[in-house]
Amino acid sequence: MAPGANHPPKDRMSNRRSFLRTSLGVAVLGGALPTAFMRAAYAQTLPALGRTIDPTNVLVVVQMGGGNDGLNTVVPWSDDNYHRVRPVIGIAENTVLKLNDRIGLNPALASLNELYAQGRVAIVQGVGYERPNRSHFEATQIWETASPERPVGTGWLGRTLDREYPLGTKPPTLFPAVALGDTLPAALVAGHVDVAAIGAINGYAYNTVKDVKRQAGVLYDGAKAGGSPYLELISETARQAYHGGDVLRAKIANYSSSVTYPTDAFSNQLKLAAQLIGSDVGTRIIFVSIGSFDTHTQQRAQQDRLLKYMGDGLLAFYRDLAAHGNDRRVLTMTFSEFGRRVAQNASNGTDHGTAMPLFVVGGGVKGGIYGDHPSLTDLDAGDLKFHTDFRSVYATMLESWLGRTSGDILGGTFATLPIV
Repeated sequence: MAPGANHPPKDRMSNRRSFLRTSLGVAVLGGALPTAFMRAAYAQTLPALGRTIDPTNVLVVVQMGGGNDGLNTVVPWSDDNYHRVRPVIGIAENTVLKLNDRIGLNPALASLNELYAQGRVAIVQGVGYERPNRSHFEATQIWETASPERPVGTGWLGRTLDREYPLGTKPPTLFPAVALGDTLPAALVAGHVDVAAIGAINGYAYNTVKDVKRQAGVLYDGAKAGGSPYLELISETARQAYHGGDVLRAKIANYSSSVTYPTDAFSNQLKLAAQLIGSDVGTRIIFVSIGSFDTHTQQRAQQDRLLKYMGDGLLAFYRDLAAHGNDRRVLTMTFSEFGRRVAQNASNGTDHGTAMPLFVVGGGVKGGIYGDHPSLTDLDAGDLKFHTDFRSVYATMLESWLGRTSGDILGGTFATLPIV
């Protein structure tokens, strides 16, 4: 389906969909309102897609929120222009974790470098799209909906779920996909498949059945039964959350790990992801996030700290997965809404830019470097020129890892990469 085709006619069904997103989109499991299943009433039924890929494969998507600076992540250490335009914030050559005679990793990514040395990391350079947007909100929406040309109401992962489970088909699990955090990202907004946002397992669900009914009424602003066509749907959503909490806790109760994770929030998300994957919950898509990478001032300290969290967390995650025999069926892909400008600014930071590198991590990855590092002299008004459309990375995840045809999900045909 092409971007934009997800907009239903402005009729009663469309209004219902809009109401549900507005009413339920702010609710979270484990957050202030302890339930968050997104449900919409409209979707176009499409034929089921054939499977040629291991049906137990899992995709983990890592959002590096805020706009990560790619030049200080994958460092062009041998390029004199890099050191010239970044005299303060540039990574010194003698500290770079060199991958070849041109580029290397930020030293804060020592743990990711360990995975790279094992052949478990693919680095895709120069990723972006035509006419890039530099607004945090709008650029995030573009990446999460895979629609640079026009706004759409569902995310690329949400549309994947809709194709996997056509309207009227119930997923075999309550958790075909989950977001580990307090809000549901646009990437996972689907037309008719329920997706949970889990802030914390212990806070997932209501305390009592009475509380389920009370909170359902609160979500509908105190409406009484029979007074609205939406109340029963909201009540059912609440009941699913209540039941889902019990299911999750029962599933992961016996999961154990000898791996010690770092104690930062990102690593805690990955620890929970490993529990879900190793406990036969049936989840195939997991969304986690880390940030903020919006480093306008004094960039080095903030970015280096976050990159270390990310690298250390991913190393612990894959050690945990490997200990349970799951590392080869879990692929992790990173993204950020944009990169940063080439030159440092007056505050020893960087401003909003364009193209960036992405990481794809996992036991099933064909490790290495994909694409050339963007030129630091052939620029677009001070910004890097991209050479790999981000939807090619998505198409690779969909077709080569999840076994989906990607054209109708991404709104066009994009070349896949030989990453997996």
